[in-house]
Amino acid sequence: MNADTTARDGEKTAERIEPGPAPATLTVEDLSVHYGGVCAVNSIGFTVEPGQSVGIIGANGAGKTSTLKALMGLVPRSAGRVTFGGVDLTKVKAREIVRHGIGYVPEGRHVFPGLTVEKNLMLGAYARAWRGAGTRESLAEVYELFPVLGEMRGRLAGALSGGQQQMLAVGRALMARPRLILLDEPSMGLSPKLVEGILAVLLRLREEGLSLLLVEQNAKLTFEATSDCVVMENGEVAMVGTSRDLRDDVQVRRIYLGL
Repeated sequence: MNADTTARDGEKTAERIEPGPAPATLTVEDLSVHYGGVCAVNSIGFTVEPGQSVGIIGANGAGKTSTLKALMGLVPRSAGRVTFGGVDLTKVKAREIVRHGIGYVPEGRHVFPGLTVEKNLMLGAYARAWRGAGTRESLAEVYELFPVLGEMRGRLAGALSGGQQQMLAVGRALMARPRLILLDEPSMGLSPKLVEGILAVLLRLREEGLSLLLVEQNAKLTFEATSDCVVMENGEVAMVGTSRDLRDDVQVRRIYLGL
């Protein structure tokens, strides 16, 4: 997706941080998250290199979702440091993180049910809209990726099926032209056919060079969509390896995936 940073006539040109085209590495160091006296994430560390697709797997309660929320500043970080492209995100407000090139697809989709599909998508471009940075071009690209959204652009998001809402949530995140996208359980509640559709989209984004960090309970989807995986257990990193190696690892299959 090529950004067009030329403002249209009459548009405001207030200074905004635009995600630059340069690749960027996500580095997580000694990250911890506590809820009261409970440690949800305990001093974990990993990296996502430019263009790399990384999955985080583990049992329920392993700390996967808390990790993503901590990266986005949506829950307090007890300790640790998170950097992306040399920017210390622990010093950046949550609402500003998207402007540094990170997209986020939350668990449960969280679309705006009372707004149309197109208005939901345009909200995803809020970090760029003031500068007219190719939002219409991005919209066309999302509709090309998810044709059903183009067909339903005037329909209220609340009237969409679960699978269509998931497409909308992914499309909304892509509207900001991120360099890295975080996805939390994108296959949750979807039929096997729709899961295959989500996998196809993730593989296409991966081929286009977008960095991915995926949290998923669906082990098959995770291993097929990613090149590398982080295995979490009780809030800690238990194993790190390629998706191919971990998929065939007896311990991972038995203890973490129940296979």
